[in-house]
Amino acid sequence: SSGINAEYGDFAGRKIMEDRSSALHSEIGVIYDEQTARDSSVRRSSCDFEPVFIDQPQTTLHQTSQHFKTPKSELNQKKAAIRNQDKDFKLLRDEGMCLTMHQPWASLLVAGIKKLEGRSWYSSHRGRLWIHAAAKQSSTVEIKAVEEQYRNIRGNDVIFPEYYPSSAVIGCVFVEDVVPSYENEEENSSEYLFVCKDAVALPVPIKSKGQHKIWKLGKQEHATVMDQLL
Repeated sequence: SSGINAEYGDFAGRKIMEDRSSALHSEIGVIYDEQTARDSSVRRSSCDFEPVFIDQPQTTLHQTSQHFKTPKSELNQKKAAIRNQDKDFKLLRDEGMCLTMHQPWASLLVAGIKKLEGRSWYSSHRGRLWIHAAAKQSSTVEIKAVEEQYRNIRGNDVIFPEYYPSSAVIGCVFVEDVVPSYENEEENSSEYLFVCKDAVALPVPIKSKGQHKIWKLGKQEHATVMDQLL
């Protein structure tokens, strides 16, 4: 009987504990549900609005590139400016380029009496050009005939060189342009004309061997003739 009562009491005790545990869980569940409901309500109230979508204009890569694209006319202007800068630099620089000529025309050119020099070939050279007098010496008769020709062109007041050295760098000119031949008083038998200005005759000609067409002075030769310009 006591064993039965113990078993019953034990069973009854567990039953009571189980019932209390279930009740506690139910209360906790109710509290949790209420808290969750409040949190949800707060979240809904803080975000309780309808999203508004704004139509943005479609910006494509092509449109963006057009916005930054330089107009063709402006590009052409910039290219022209660069070409002009290159041309100006080319005109200012002195690389020691030299042209061999026969006398008396070589000395007349560096004296500024002769303005055009004719050649059968074109040259892209512009700017300073050193003049070298060839080794062949001209006769007195030839010199007088050429001087008379230029006296008729420049007038009786023209002052001719006192002498005509040979095998030497005798001065320089500034080549402004090289153009196809046109009718003039100086050169009519050449295909191209070197248009020259700013002639300078060296006080002391520098002995040197010439070459064909336009050639380059050696470093020492170039330095020596440049010293006479300073």
